[in-house]
Amino acid sequence: MDAGLAALLGAAVGAVGAGTAALTSGWLGARTAREQIFAQHLQADQQRHFEHARDRREPRSQAYTDLIAQTQAIGTRIKEMNRSETYTEDGAHRILEEISKLLRSRARVMVEGPETVADNTEDLVEAVLECQDVVMALASIPGAPPEMRDKSRSELVELCRASLEASGEALSGFVEAAREALEDTGT
Repeated sequence: MDAGLAALLGAAVGAVGAGTAALTSGWLGARTAREQIFAQHLQADQQRHFEHARDRREPRSQAYTDLIAQTQAIGTRIKEMNRSETYTEDGAHRILEEISKLLRSRARVMVEGPETVADNTEDLVEAVLECQDVVMALASIPGAPPEMRDKSRSELVELCRASLEASGEALSGFVEAAREALEDTGT
């Protein structure tokens, strides 16, 4: 083989080798770039999700805290009445005002969600409204349900205590559901 042909063949082999190396390098670089872009998009999505969860957590926490505090205020007033066994119209009206505040707090919790917490709110409000009916009957306030007005005072006092206990249990269920909702990162 003459020297010119050998040089030409050597140049061709070198060019093919260099081209192959360049193509391989380019392909690997492009693949790495795609993987990096995908990873960055994934990380950005996760960050947005985290920020959204954090932004939801604060108003929910406040709504849950307000509802818990309002329920405890109602329980305290009813316990005071039960201890003294004095069921006055004024005392009952104060409890009714507190229950109105509780219903507003419930509305906020229903909006903030999630559904599991909202469901527990319904159980809690149902128990508190039963307390309301009993207190209205004990204080002889017009509007007390007829089935409550027909009960004796001792039956009403016992029913009031049982209703208060049921509201305490419902509050515990609500608190547990609220904690789970606040701890949920959504991942």
